[in-house]
Order: sequence, then C-alpha cells, then structure tokens
Amino acid sequence: MNRYLRVAAWQGLEGNLLKSPVLAFFQTFLVLMPVIVPYLAGLGLTMQQILTTQACFSAVIVVMEVPSGYVADRLGRRLALLAGTAFLAAGFLTLWWADSFVDILVFEGLLGVGASMISGADLALLYDTELALGRDGESTTAVANLYTMHAVSEAAAAIACSLLLLLSMRAVIVVQVVAGLVPLLVALTLVEPPVRKDELAMPLRVREVVTHMVGGDPVLRWTVLSLALWPLTTFFAVWILQPQWQAAGVPLHLFGYLWAALMLIAGLAGRWAERLERRLGSARLLLLVGALPVLGFVGLATTPLLATLLFAAGFYVTRGIGSVVLRNALNRRTPSRFRATANSLASFGFRGSFVVAGPLVGGFMDLHGLTATLWLLAGGSLVVSALVLTPLITSINRQRAVQPAE
Repeated sequence: MNRYLRVAAWQGLEGNLLKSPVLAFFQTFLVLMPVIVPYLAGLGLTMQQILTTQACFSAVIVVMEVPSGYVADRLGRRLALLAGTAFLAAGFLTLWWADSFVDILVFEGLLGVGASMISGADLALLYDTELALGRDGESTTAVANLYTMHAVSEAAAAIACSLLLLLSMRAVIVVQVVAGLVPLLVALTLVEPPVRKDELAMPLRVREVVTHMVGGDPVLRWTVLSLALWPLTTFFAVWILQPQWQAAGVPLHLFGYLWAALMLIAGLAGRWAERLERRLGSARLLLLVGALPVLGFVGLATTPLLATLLFAAGFYVTRGIGSVVLRNALNRRTPSRFRATANSLASFGFRGSFVVAGPLVGGFMDLHGLTATLWLLAGGSLVVSALVLTPLITSINRQRAVQPAE
C-alpha cells in the first residue's frame, strides 16, 4: 500500500516537489564546467572569445527572458519548462561536433534559450505547487532548496569531470551530452499547478510588473537592482579561477575536485542563508555579501595559490548567501500571477549587464594579464556594492524603523 501511495504522490501534484529537485540537479549537472576555459582554449579561443560566447548566452537570455516569463505566467509553468529543457537538450547535442568559435556560439545560444525558458518558471512552479498544497508557510524554503540542489549537482559533476579526465576529454563531452537529455525527460512528467481563474482573467502587462518591482517598495526596488548588478561580482570569479589554476601549474584532472569543493561551499552557504539572515539581520548579512567579493579579488591578486583557495571559497560563500537572500526578498514581495515574469526580469538585468561587461573584461585580460584584471574586478565589485547594496541596506533599516510605529 505504501508503495502505491508513493507512486500516486510522484504522479500527482505532490510529485512536483519530488521532481523539481531532480530537474534542478540535472539542469546544472555540468561535467564540462570545471575545465571549460582550458577546453575552449584548446579549440583555439582567446579569453575575449571565451567571454564573448558567455555574452552570447547572456544576450539570448536578455532577448528571451521577459517573453519566457510571460509564457510561464500565461500559458503554464510546465509548458515553459518543457520548451526550456528541449532547447537545453538540443544545445548539449551540438557538443558532439563543436570545434570552433562559431560552433560554441551556437551551443551557447541554444543553452541561452533553454535557460531563459526555465528561469523563473521553475521557482514559480515550486511556489505555486506549495500554495496549492496548503504549504504557504514553507514556500520560503523553495529558493534555498533549489539553490542547494544546483550546488550539489555542480559538485557531483565536477568530481565526475576529474574521474572522466583520467580517460579523456572526449569522455567528459559524451557524459555531458547524455546528462543534458535528462531534464527533458523529467519535465515531461511534471503536473501544472492550479491557478486562480480570476488571476488568469486579469490582463498581464510588463509595465505593471516593472512598476511593481521598481516603482513602489524601496526595498523591492533596490533588491531588483542588486539582482541585476551584484551577481557580476561573483560571476567573473568562475572564469578567472581556471586560468589562475593553470598558471599555477595545477594538473587539469584536479580541477574537478577543486570545483566540487567550491560548489559544496556555495550549496551549504545557500542552505544556511535564511538562518544567517534571521540571526544577523538582512542589513548585516548584505554588508558581508558586498565585502567578500572585493576581498576575494584582492586576495587572488596578492597571495600564493594555497591562500587563494581560501579567498576563492569566499566568493562561493557570498554567492550562496546573496543569491538566496535576494531571490527570497523578490519572491516574498511579488504576487503569484506574475512571479515568473518578475524573476525573469531580475535575471534579464544581470544578463544584460554581463553582455556589456563580459567581452570588455575578457579583452582587458588578454591585453593586460590576470593580475591586472583581478585588481580591476576588485574595484568594480566595490563600486557595485556601493551603488546597489548600500541603498538596499539603508532601505531595510528605514523600513524596520517604521514598522514598530505601524
């Protein structure tokens, strides 16, 4: 009997809560990621071209992000996830023959469409499923659970990468292609959560969503702006660490183990983010989120390899904490009927920023070297924190000061 109940739960709405982590796991099971820079360099790409391919990925997301969120809100979370996972599968299939800059652009473009369709829809599906099941009080754990699953997936993929490299780089590619098909198979089994008919009957305009996000609550406004710019402070570390390990003479087959450790640190930080926020308060935690990337880039530029591993860990601590805290702040303040669109708009801001900044940083690194680039990124991180996190902290403090009077 218990077995039949478990099967029924898997097939029903409750199954979404079981399948979403599986979908999240394989969506980010990126076996190639720990050696992506050396792999692309082996195909003849310069650092500027490598970051340009990532800018292409981001540019596609910029174009697709808002329409994909609209599709998820108006036509269904499941449909958006099906389309997204299909594009991911197509993208990873191109790795079979990709051997040039143009081929990698196609690969990143397909992944960009897939990621944009999934972005926002996965969180909205989880939130709406928990609401439909009467678990409104638990919905704040959705972001942390998804983020932790992403980190665990990337850690497992990184260990697999190091083991596969003992065979060949081609073995890494084969496993990546196969793993890229799994999210589509999972998405086919998802169940669309019920929505209120009166909400669907209400017309949804992007202007309404934007006005809600930046025109009213100052905490929400600065949260959205932080989500647009702050991730740059940790995202560039992803592309800087591998060249640094190469320059320090770290064997390629060890990259996966180092990457796995960093992913697990990020996952644990994301898992503990809400507890830290309750204990330290949002304002103090955001000060830490702003300071760690600056210290990280300075540390990478000035210390030997063993010490830089500690500074690298700092990037992933702040990445885990900041991602969860900021996303939760956005989702708590956003109505269900356009939650996916709001999440997509937040990602739109970050990706748009990287489209501009990515190739510039890559070109600067080709011309001036790794150390100069690290100092540039340290200064940039300091500016970003001052521009968006400081006003967010001020808004939080002001809102907290007013609340007792209410």
